[in-house]
Amino acid sequence: MEIAEFEQWLFTEGKAAKTIESYVNDVKGFQSYLQEKLKDVPVLSRFSFVRYKEHLMKEDYTVSTINKKINSLKVYNDFLRTKEIVCESFIQLKRDRIKIASGSEDNVDALSDEQVEQLLFYVENRNKVSTRNKLIVYLLLYTGVRVSELVGIKIVDIDFLTNQLTVIGKGGKRREIGLRQDP
Repeated sequence: MEIAEFEQWLFTEGKAAKTIESYVNDVKGFQSYLQEKLKDVPVLSRFSFVRYKEHLMKEDYTVSTINKKINSLKVYNDFLRTKEIVCESFIQLKRDRIKIASGSEDNVDALSDEQVEQLLFYVENRNKVSTRNKLIVYLLLYTGVRVSELVGIKIVDIDFLTNQLTVIGKGGKRREIGLRQDP
């Protein structure tokens, strides 16, 4: 019953469906760990959280996966506090998230200058590339929008007077992006 209530609370908080699914699955994983390993420990405590975090590290989960699970449990902790099931925050993200050593972040593949030149040269060929697809390439290259943001852009999202593009990002957040004008 508690998980269903948590799910409903996330929905009323305006969380996206995928976010809700992720949080719920992470909390279910935590609860099954509690039942399996720490049979008589309450739902969430500092002790159970620390043991679970140690378990995740021993199981060689990636840092980003562990931090995602910690974040989910922090939101769950907030839910339990609003329902007065627990009376304190057992998880502080600044203290509990695993720090990534500088320089050890995942490498991100980016196009080289030469590859960008080749792509731009290719999209200029009107016989091969439609205006729509050319626009998609330019928006991705020059604005930094996510693909999920790109597919939601409508003509009304462009302010031609100020050269601003408004996109709806993750979590329904609106952001404005300046558009440059070629001479």
